[in-house]
Amino acid sequence: MMITMALIIVVLSLAAFSVYTFFTIKYREKEVKEVNLAGHYPTVSILDTIRNTDDSLGKNIESLFQVDYPNFEILFGVDSEDDPVIKTIKALQTQYAHVVSKIVITGHSSTENPKVSKLMVMEDFAEGQLFWVCDLNIRVEKDTLRKLVKEYNEKDSKIVFSPIRATGSHTLGSIVENAYFNHFLSGSVLTAWKLFKKQIIVGKSILVEKNTLGRFGGFSYFKNYLAEDYMMGATYTQCKIPISTNCTWVTSFNSCGSVKSFYNRMVRWSKLRYHLEFHFYILEILLNPIPLALIFSLLLRNQSGFALFAGSLFFKIMLEYLNFFFINRNDKKKMRIVLLFPLAILLKDTILFLVYFAPFFGSSVDWRGGKISIGKDTLISLSQESLLFYGA
Repeated sequence: MMITMALIIVVLSLAAFSVYTFFTIKYREKEVKEVNLAGHYPTVSILDTIRNTDDSLGKNIESLFQVDYPNFEILFGVDSEDDPVIKTIKALQTQYAHVVSKIVITGHSSTENPKVSKLMVMEDFAEGQLFWVCDLNIRVEKDTLRKLVKEYNEKDSKIVFSPIRATGSHTLGSIVENAYFNHFLSGSVLTAWKLFKKQIIVGKSILVEKNTLGRFGGFSYFKNYLAEDYMMGATYTQCKIPISTNCTWVTSFNSCGSVKSFYNRMVRWSKLRYHLEFHFYILEILLNPIPLALIFSLLLRNQSGFALFAGSLFFKIMLEYLNFFFINRNDKKKMRIVLLFPLAILLKDTILFLVYFAPFFGSSVDWRGGKISIGKDTLISLSQESLLFYGA
């Protein structure tokens, strides 16, 4: 009886990851020679919220200056005039003097979502009909904006969402985190969009129509939610405002991440998911086949249990490799990363199993030396002890 139940649970878990793998591969971004917008080029304001530095920040910012689009501007939101990133931005402004760009000093909020707080200030300076909100660790291709605007033109979408591929691995922690982004995160989000028609938004890159956002009073409508991206998607869906994705992927560069930083991020994100989709979160424990198979093998203590664990381990790592070779087109060329990949998967899945239980022991989220308490839908608590210092 025990082996039958264990087999059913593990097989269902592996089946779910097979579905994730199918959708990441099926909807991976295809190369397009030319993106024709039929002469319709609405003005776009690129809003890049920056706080301190991140991996390959200079190259990420430069990719925005290199966008191939006839009518855009870039706004960089920074905390203060003392931020060292301003030097990098000004050097690029000189190099790409033909591109309209502005540095906006936004400050840093300690009582509301700091990313949204920055966007609230930046939108007052933005002149575009569309806002393209990008995180600081995102690097885009020259035709990315054209592809997003094409979707906006053809579908009349008020938000166009971009899936995320992660690359640039160097440290073991960065291999772990990039594998998580490319498979579990992008796979689950694409499965939600394509199989269940649930439009989940992860805000690394979103194209937003200014006028429709203005119906809610602008970005300020979402300032009290830690998961502002998810809430934007949920709010637009509830109001029957069209949002879509044409699977124009954006690239998140992470080369220096540590195992500890990945663990801390997963603790935060587990608490977010718990407060956003409680019922689905409870089922998430079934989406981690390797730890589940290990637990069953320890309980069974027989040859069947060992075979279950060995088979699950092999099949899951093969799924991860399959996703890796199709999605992470840069790292797959590095033999060191290819060889370390199974170790990274074991580490990743172990951490995900451990942090699964974090939301049941508290709702406080640690971020950059501060704490924030969250409630239903990640509503931010403004209690004195929960003043926060966190970012995107």
